[in-house]
Amino acid sequence: MRTNLQRGSSALEGLLVVVILGFIIISFVIPGKSPRPLINSGSDNYNYNSTSNYPYNNTDLEKTSSYSRSISIGSGNASRAYQPYEEYVTIDNRSGQSVNITGWTVRNAKDERTYELGGSLRSFAADSVRIPGASLYVSPNGISPIRDVILSNGETAVITTGSMGQQSPYKITSFKENICSGYLDASSDYTFTPPLTRNCPRPINEPGVSGLDTKCKEFINRMQSCHTPEFKNTDRNGDYCSNCVDGVQLSSSCTAFIKERYNYQGCIAYHAGDPNFSLRTWRIFLGSGWELWANDHDVIKLFDNLGNLVDYKGY
Repeated sequence: MRTNLQRGSSALEGLLVVVILGFIIISFVIPGKSPRPLINSGSDNYNYNSTSNYPYNNTDLEKTSSYSRSISIGSGNASRAYQPYEEYVTIDNRSGQSVNITGWTVRNAKDERTYELGGSLRSFAADSVRIPGASLYVSPNGISPIRDVILSNGETAVITTGSMGQQSPYKITSFKENICSGYLDASSDYTFTPPLTRNCPRPINEPGVSGLDTKCKEFINRMQSCHTPEFKNTDRNGDYCSNCVDGVQLSSSCTAFIKERYNYQGCIAYHAGDPNFSLRTWRIFLGSGWELWANDHDVIKLFDNLGNLVDYKGY
């Protein structure tokens, strides 16, 4: 009888040891919360487990750059965008002087987390991308001279992770918004995130309008800014007409004037030299093929050309 009790007690103690060991293993192998999807880098999907108190919204990072008081970074739509061509962050200059940001870098916090890959935890280096130069405007002929991105006081740079997928009819590279770029935004050929500023010259104020016939001037006065008219051989009723603009029969001289002036190429040709031509926003494309910023938690860091931390934004 005593022998049976001893055997039972030993079995119970053994079972208890197994349960305790299992609990310890689980505690060390799976710390924190369950894995959450992070970032799609190339063709691999990663999950991460935080192995430390990750400072998503910390305030203890030391800003070592001399530009820290004048330049700030914003999270844009980084936490909710899924495609590199629509994902963006912003850089703002709130100082009293111009600042050259070409050669600066933006960096995510991928190196501050561990990732579950193939059943094991791994660490990866942070993704860091250099800010390139840009042109003053998208050239209609495809040749856009590149220069440094110099943010004047009150100006903003929208930093898009990817590239514009559509490159026709005009090749879209990094550029500064202007009074003609609204034609690009209004075109069905392109989708900009966020939308470009539509601040095109008023059609009725275009030089030469006063010399047109009355019907032509009335038509132009009703036109919306940044609108590129359609030229078809049918009117709004579907009947044939030789000089139809947006379905309205106009004179041949009027049609020729509208076709020459009211489109992106015509706007650049006649207004690139205007004193108010450039606006206050740069559109910078980093050209990455995948997301740079995590959709859950990340820290967007901005470094100057000396590698000093300018600003950061956690979410």
